[in-house]
Parts: sequence; C-alpha cells; structure tokens
Amino acid sequence: MTTNQPEAAAHAAAAKPRKPVYKKKRFVIPAAVLVLGIALGSCGGETTNDGAAPEGAATAASSSSESDGGAAPAAEEPAAEEASAEPAGPTVGVPFTADMGGGNTARITIVSAEYTDSVSVEAFAPAAQNGGFLLLDVLWETEKGVTSANPLYFGAKDADGRKGDMYLFADGQLGSGEVLPGDKSRGFVAFDMAPGEATVVVTNPILQEAARIQIAG
Repeated sequence: MTTNQPEAAAHAAAAKPRKPVYKKKRFVIPAAVLVLGIALGSCGGETTNDGAAPEGAATAASSSSESDGGAAPAAEEPAAEEASAEPAGPTVGVPFTADMGGGNTARITIVSAEYTDSVSVEAFAPAAQNGGFLLLDVLWETEKGVTSANPLYFGAKDADGRKGDMYLFADGQLGSGEVLPGDKSRGFVAFDMAPGEATVVVTNPILQEAARIQIAG
C-alpha cells in the first residue's frame, strides 16, 4: 500500500511542537530593549547630569537645617567690666573742696595756671632762677565753718619730683587771713620752676595734704 507523501509531510509538520511565543525572535528583541530602557531610567532618576544631589535630598537637607534652629545663635556679649577707676581729681577751672581740719572745708578754684617769664612789674623783683614761673590764679571760698587762705598752703613739684620755689613777690598775690562763709579771697600764687607738667598740692594749716591737682605742661 502506497502512502501519500504530501499528506505525510503535512501530518509530520502538524505533529512537530511549536516554540512558545516569548521565545520567538520578534518578541525577544523588543523585550530586551524594554528592560534596558527601564534600567537606564532608574539610574537617571538617582543623580542629575551635573553630579548634584537629587532635588529630594536637597529639600531634606534644607528642612534639617531649619529644624536645627536656622541661623547661628548670636554671640554672647562680653561681661561688663567692673568699674574700678578712681574718681577724677580736681582740674583747672573747676571748683574742688579741701578739708582744712576741725570741720572746716574750703572751696577752691584754680581759675588758670600758666608759665610765664615774669610775675611782677616791679623793677627790683628778683628774676626767675629756674627758667620761669608757674603762676596760679586762685579763688578761695569757705564751704563749711571758717577757713583761712594762705599762699603758703600751696606747693608745686615738676614731673621729676623737684619742688618749685615759692615766689612771694608776685603782683596781686593771694592774701593771708580768714575767709568767712559767703566771702571770697582771690589772688595769685607763683612758683619759680622750669616749664613742664606739674603737680600742685594744697595743705591744711598743719601742712597735711588736703587736695592735689595736675597741671599740664
């Protein structure tokens, strides 16, 4: 019996198992492309092209900074230094008080202090022996009790500590005597001494220091 060859070939082709659809080339290639695209997209979402951190990370860092308090705390102000300076001493042109003892207080003003070559117009007045004169214009008042004005209550030293010589021939010299409350005595006190800075000391009747004032050179 002779078999029909065309029918046998068709039967054999029908019996041969077919490949699954996903193994065929026209499906495998597009699937590989799709997987590669997803992978590249995932990498691109984590970093930017210029290497900067993702926007989400920057936002998180900003929020963290704000939660920590924002701006840096202001620096603490330095503690104020304790006041240790002594009260300012008497100055030229400003009245100051001097305790003359026994409850008596004088109010004294060195109205002016200047260096000059001469303090008298008298022809026979001795010339300066130390280069010139320190001439003080003194106003003496009594603030409490009864005080006595006297040019001998004043002394002067130069910047090196040398005493100026009291000069008793100045015109208009400060008078000696009691000054009652409400009264005033005014006159000059002169020292024969070299020009420069000086310290004038006021003493009470028993020669204890009552006040001192610095004189600029």
